[in-house]
Amino acid sequence: YQNWGADFSEPVTVKSAEITGAGEYFVGLEFATPAEGLAFAALGIVNGEKTFPGACIKITSVRINGESIDLLPGYTSSDDGICTRMNIYNEWVSSRPDDARVCEGELDDTSWIMVDKALFASVSSIDVDFIFDTVSDRAYIMFADSAWAMQNWGIDSSDTCLVDYATIDGEGTYTTSIEFASPAAGCAFTALGIETGELTFGGYTIEIKSILIDGVEVPFTKGYTSSDDGICTRMNIFNEWVSALPEDARSFDGDLEGASWIIVDTAAFASFSKMEVTFTYHYGVPATKNEAAPITADEAKELFAAEMHAYIAVQGKDTYVFRNGWADNYGLNDTEHPYFYQLTGWADTATWCAENGFEVPVTDDASVNMGGEFTDAIINGAGEYTVSLTTGDMGFGATESFNMLYVSTDIPAALVRDGFVTITDVKCKIGDSKTLTMEHEYLDCSGDYVLIKMLDSYNFSSEPFGYTVPGANSSITITFTLNSNIE
Repeated sequence: YQNWGADFSEPVTVKSAEITGAGEYFVGLEFATPAEGLAFAALGIVNGEKTFPGACIKITSVRINGESIDLLPGYTSSDDGICTRMNIYNEWVSSRPDDARVCEGELDDTSWIMVDKALFASVSSIDVDFIFDTVSDRAYIMFADSAWAMQNWGIDSSDTCLVDYATIDGEGTYTTSIEFASPAAGCAFTALGIETGELTFGGYTIEIKSILIDGVEVPFTKGYTSSDDGICTRMNIFNEWVSALPEDARSFDGDLEGASWIIVDTAAFASFSKMEVTFTYHYGVPATKNEAAPITADEAKELFAAEMHAYIAVQGKDTYVFRNGWADNYGLNDTEHPYFYQLTGWADTATWCAENGFEVPVTDDASVNMGGEFTDAIINGAGEYTVSLTTGDMGFGATESFNMLYVSTDIPAALVRDGFVTITDVKCKIGDSKTLTMEHEYLDCSGDYVLIKMLDSYNFSSEPFGYTVPGANSSITITFTLNSNIE
């Protein structure tokens, strides 16, 4: 009798587990007739080294024919850099490998032989309970003041912000803080983030216990735990860009009633140097994602027959000069601000304008109208489409690179995901540079609508091409071809 994978096959029945993150799991084997003796046994996590690098296994129980047996301590390692394993009985090993690791305790106490093989004389079933413990993570505070002058977006300290992040190693209560060299004035955004929490502690939830501003307790209401990118776990403390609870919203007490993306009164942030958040990280089982059923040919035909649109969107790095996507906050449906119809900067852009001889009207929200003209596209069926922007006299101000440059569309993502529509021949021309044909993965169909991304520093590991931010009265043009197999 042998088994080397997760497939069900006679005469061995495999009881496998889907590993979605840190947590408790169970696996097992059943044999059509008893297996006799033991030559080798191990617990394996398929692709574990790739999906959960550095994670550890702790076997809590091995049962033979339903009866628990004694265990010696084991260690986690990998033979091929792909499969994570814990040897239960392996006579072929003579020493611990270099990548051997343990969830807790001393590595010197561990062995590649955890069981007495005499107990395997006649085996109808073997069951294993284990804890999958992912690597430690880090918690930090994301923050931008009203003028976006004082900011923090990660765990590294800077000349203007000292970050005291918290090392997360599982359930527990932690404290993290940020301290600015010069006082921050007001709050445009703040959230508590667990750097790679969706991967290391998938399903866990955050319960904020206290928020201190310069040592003074700030009242707060109920929040929720979620993720914007499937990587960083967060709890929004003040986020005006959200208008509804996301699908992955979850709460430590299982109740989302009253939970909000704004849980503080920003009056407490009028002028301060240090912000400190204490929170409890609660164990949680990752939710199983319910994939939407594919749309039918008739549904695709109806969706494709409707008038659709494409809009160019951009965000400058550091300066945050922007035009958001049509469905975003400050997008097409924002009736309170004119931002969708202009390039918009913030207070630091006003400073740049003053230094460069531009008169900038003072606005209540410290925004700067930088002008610019946009050419958007109306999509009626298959064909080639173009969107563009032309800067005004101010150009992009002090912007030297982009966080994002993309096409925001209302093309239903299901049309692409389910194979009814393809988008090809994506080309981009930035300023006086040559026209670039996109060779990187540029389609984002994770939401309701298709995004065609040229640049995305939040999700791309590196910029896929070189460019220079256009100056005054210069243009950015993006062209793409929409193809359809809908009859």
